Order: sequence, then C-alpha cells, then structure tokens
Amino acid sequence: MVVVPHRPMYKAMIFMAFLVAMAAFSWLTYQYGKNEGLALKVEIVEEKERIARQLIESQQMISEMRQEIADLQVGGEIDDKANEEVRQTIEQLQEQIAQLNEEVNFYKGVMVPNAADKGLRIERLDVSSNVPGRVKYSLLLTQVVDKHDYVQGAVQISLLGQEGGLERSFNLSELDEQKEASVRFRFRYFQNINGELMMPEGFEPREVMVVAQSSGANVQRLEKTFDWPLGSG
Repeated sequence: MVVVPHRPMYKAMIFMAFLVAMAAFSWLTYQYGKNEGLALKVEIVEEKERIARQLIESQQMISEMRQEIADLQVGGEIDDKANEEVRQTIEQLQEQIAQLNEEVNFYKGVMVPNAADKGLRIERLDVSSNVPGRVKYSLLLTQVVDKHDYVQGAVQISLLGQEGGLERSFNLSELDEQKEASVRFRFRYFQNINGELMMPEGFEPREVMVVAQSSGANVQRLEKTFDWPLGSG
C-alpha cells in the first residue's frame, strides 16, 4: 500500500492558476486583434479624408477659374484661345471631381456598409491598351460586411469572343503567363488583381466572365459579366 498525501488546496490552486493564465492569454489575443483592426480602419479613414480634401480643393479651383473667366469677359480681355484652354481645364477638373466622388463613395461603402447584398462583391473591371495586342486589366474585389474579418478564396477570369467566325474563350492563364487559371485572394476590405493580357491575333473579344468563390464558414459564389469596353482586338 502506498500513502499519497491528500492536498485538495494545492490542486485547487493549480486549477485556479490555469484559469488565470487562460484568461490572460484570451485577453491579450483579443487586444492584439482589436489593435490590428483599428490600425487598418484608421488607414482607410485617412485615405478617405485625403480624397475628400482633394475634392474640396478641386471644387474651389473651378469656382475661382469661373470667376476669373467672368471678370475677363466683362473686361473684354479674353480671346478664343484662352477661353478654350480654360474650358478644357475646367472639364479636366470636373472629371477629376467625378473620380474623387466615386472613390469617396467607394470608401464609404466599404467602411459604412448599408447595401442589401452584403458579403463578397465583384466591384468593377477596368481595361486599357496603349500597345496593340496588349491589354492591361484591373479587377477590384470588395467585402461589404458589418465586421471586417478576412475573406479568402479564388477568382477565375475568362475572355469570350470570336476568332475566325467561331466562338472562342480563353482563361486568364492562357492570356497572362504571370497568372494561374484560378487566382487566390485574401483581404479584409478590398483587393485589386492586376495584370496584362496578350491578345491572340484575330481574336475579337466580346465580354469578360468573372467567377469568384470564397472559402471558409460563409461560402459565396459570384458570377459577373462585363462587356468588352475596347475595340476589336
């Protein structure tokens, strides 16, 4: 027979110490996640405020230039060339204001979501071409939610059109050697997927099909088609 000391207080103290350690670890983990999230939110808010300031400055500049035009017209000191230059400048500033307004609305939508279709969103696709046969693209994915946790998954981009009078489709890896057919994403607020397409000779694109699917607890599958905004090829 072995005599074992009966020490209930010792076991109770060990158990309490374990509970205190777990509580401290949970609190530290919560504070770390909270601070990281606040830092990201502050960065987004500062960017939105910067764009808003640029918007106000552009509006003030337009107002001043319009007043200057009015003063010159009254004094008969403006000629057609100067008038055209000022008009073009005002148009450029108005385009800049429209772009800034769009960016402000975008940040508002991400930071203060009130849309009915919350969750992962295929926001927009921009394409441009300065060299024949090469097309730069930028796909914007966003997440509109009340609590911004990371969302991850994969997106597929396909280009549909005609080649030699027949229907053809190309996936992203066939046109952009830097990308796989399925591109992974992971973000909290938004993410841009950028690249350059090498267009096949004789191919006339008609539309772009984008399929995005998230993984994890809240799985979403989205499909969106964009009309090809450039000319043939």
